[in-house]
Amino acid sequence: MFISTDNQFTARGRLVDTPQINISEKTGNAIVSITLAQDHPFKKKQDGTRETVFIKYTAIDTQNNKLASRLAVYVTKGSLVSLIGFHDSYSKMNQEGQKEYFEMKRILSFRNEESKEKTSERRENQA
Repeated sequence: MFISTDNQFTARGRLVDTPQINISEKTGNAIVSITLAQDHPFKKKQDGTRETVFIKYTAIDTQNNKLASRLAVYVTKGSLVSLIGFHDSYSKMNQEGQKEYFEMKRILSFRNEESKEKTSERRENQA
């Protein structure tokens, strides 16, 4: 039996790019894919630094929750965000007629840890 908490994740990091809304041809729902820059949890033995990893996450609007649209409105490149979601999978038939499997990290909710204005101010001060 599938239990939604079995494949749940929490993530926190800074957006690599400003989110862009795409519309699904199949369902007409808005879809936003974002990439977060996150520090790897373990330090390197050689120099004690942390490696930054870049992980892609996906938000999809549904009839009851306009998550993707809100994400695109409230965050921008460099924003610090926290995500809660689950690992999702789906399959498609390829050109050879064989089933291919894909997975995505699907966002259920997000919290903007820093407003767009605060992010812009911080980026201007760094320049």
